[in-house]
Amino acid sequence: MHQTVKTIFRLFFAVVIFLITLALFFSAYSKIKEILQADQQFQQAKHISLKSSAQEQLVLVSNNKRPDQAIFILIAQNGYIAKLNCIHYLQNICTDEYNQSHTRQIQQLDLLKVGQQHYIENITYQDSRTQKQQQWSYSKQQIQQFYQVDIASLKYIVFSILLFALAALYVSIRILRNFKNFLTR
Repeated sequence: MHQTVKTIFRLFFAVVIFLITLALFFSAYSKIKEILQADQQFQQAKHISLKSSAQEQLVLVSNNKRPDQAIFILIAQNGYIAKLNCIHYLQNICTDEYNQSHTRQIQQLDLLKVGQQHYIENITYQDSRTQKQQQWSYSKQQIQQFYQVDIASLKYIVFSILLFALAALYVSIRILRNFKNFLTR
């Protein structure tokens, strides 16, 4: 009985290692494909235009502190629509003054969706504390630079995924070579 449980556990462990290996290679493949098709994806970007209404109040929330430097476009009390990289907007939107504050009520928002990434084209919002209205616009060239920075950082992520995938492949091959010994050891 003890040997059977041990064998089943080792079989399950081997299957998990194989699945993780496949998932790592699949992730690396999809990210490499995203990098190679970056220019094409930017040309096929989708414009999304949003306005606040009485039923759906849009809110701009940012966090410029690590580990989660991000901007969230939220529907009040209902979750977020988009998550953006805060690094591109540190000068005007992602500031310490509004860090994790829900006081910026969006009136008009134009987003550019490139692949999985979102970028702000135009935004108009009002601070509910001060009643001050702000408007920011970004040109297509600025957004393209933001996207190129994101793709460049993605290359480092792909490199690390590939390293883990190769290590997992090595372990998988070692298990497959001596599969009977692995199960009974």
